[in-house]
Formats: sequence, structure tokens, C-alpha cells
Amino acid sequence: MLCGVPLIDYYGPQGWGSQSPPLRQRQHVATDLIFAAIAADPAAQTAVLDVGCGDGSFLAHLASSAPDRDIRWIGIDYSEHQLARAAELPYEFHRCDLGDGLPFPDASIDLVHAGEVLEHLYDPDHLLEECARVLRPGGHLVITTPNLQAWYNRALFLAGVQPIFYETSTRSTEVGAGPLRRLKTDTMPVGHLRLFNRTALLDLLRREGFEPVTLRGAGFHGVPSSMAWLDAAMCRRPSLASILVVLAVKR
Repeated sequence: MLCGVPLIDYYGPQGWGSQSPPLRQRQHVATDLIFAAIAADPAAQTAVLDVGCGDGSFLAHLASSAPDRDIRWIGIDYSEHQLARAAELPYEFHRCDLGDGLPFPDASIDLVHAGEVLEHLYDPDHLLEECARVLRPGGHLVITTPNLQAWYNRALFLAGVQPIFYETSTRSTEVGAGPLRRLKTDTMPVGHLRLFNRTALLDLLRREGFEPVTLRGAGFHGVPSSMAWLDAAMCRRPSLASILVVLAVKR
């Protein structure tokens, strides 16, 4: 329960289905940054935590990319349904309400990945504070989150249409969508509470004890195929990209 509102498991059997989707571009970009951090300090990267791990498929992808490394792969999530599927994998998983903090000792983790998590939280500051607590000095954080000022959102604002990724209603994403309603194949909200642009994300990271090292852009799989080329081109300027992907180091 959060501020009188029950927490919702959007990954439950009534939600996003039972099949793991293919890796998104943001996850490939995050993978590059994660292994760049590991390569920069190979002796220290022995514990990697995936916050919001879902069914563990991204953690499995990371582990398969480093089969010869002795790394403790850890995943945490709120969804019992997804964690039941993750339990089939040979890694360490924990159920966790992020509002209660991360269930790990201080300075016990070398790298934290939080993919598409911050935007779902009432208190993203608290999660980043907890990430800083569990990371060793000099540890790394990789974040991915939707960009409020993506190239198409800038145009939608001017047209008086609710920006993509932003949810006003807890029942339908059609609220505020205007002419975009006809393009929506799924109207179930996914629980976005906070959205960031480039400046806000970097400011928040610095406020919570991190120094951003690398900022990359990634595309959004929901962009119509006819505009995918433009979405890909905008990734060259992260401030215009659909998804922000950042590597930061704990100060």
C-alpha cells in the first residue's frame, strides 16, 4: 500500500503475458555500458544487482555474456509471478518492495542496473539513495528511463496532446491521447509516475551521490515502423532520444 493506493503487479498473469519479450534496444545499450564498467575495474565487479529484474531474462543475458567471470548475479522484483519464473534460472533472486529499501548490506554491491524502474516510483530519490548505500565506493549504476522530451513528445506538447510515456489515468492510456488513440493497440497503463528529461535525470543522480559518466540514447519499440529510422537517428542526441541510458559512478 502506497499513500492509500494498493501496489499493482503489472507483470501478473492478467497483465503483460507469460512470454519474455525480446531484448529492447535500451537493454543492448545498457549491456554495453555495464560491460564497459566491468572492463574498467575487472577485479572489483563480483556482485551485479538488477533492480526490477522481472523474470530474470536480462540477468541471464548478462551472465551469458560473461561466462568466464566469477560474478554473483542478483535480481530483485516486486512481482511474485515474474519471480516464480526467474526461480528456474541459476541466479540469486529476492522479492522486494523498493519502498522498504534494498535488502543488502552497505557497500556490498559492485554494479546496479535499474532498467525502466525510476518512472514507476513515487519516491525515486529513495531508490537512488539506497543504490548509493549498497554500492561500494567507486561502484557503478546503470539507469534506463523514458525521456519526457523525446523528439515526438516535443511536437505533441505543441499540438496539445499528452506526451508518450506520461499517464494521467490509472485505467486507460487513451486519456489525453487525442488523435493518437487510433494508434494504441493496448490501453492498459503501466504505472508511470515520474518522467525525466536529460537535465532532470542527471541532476537527480548528482543529488544522490553519483557522477554521470556516459549518457546514451535508445529507441522505443512502440514507434511506428515508418518512423523507426527517425527514432534511431535521434538516438545520436540523447536529449532527443526515446529512452535515456546513463552510466554513473558512486562518488
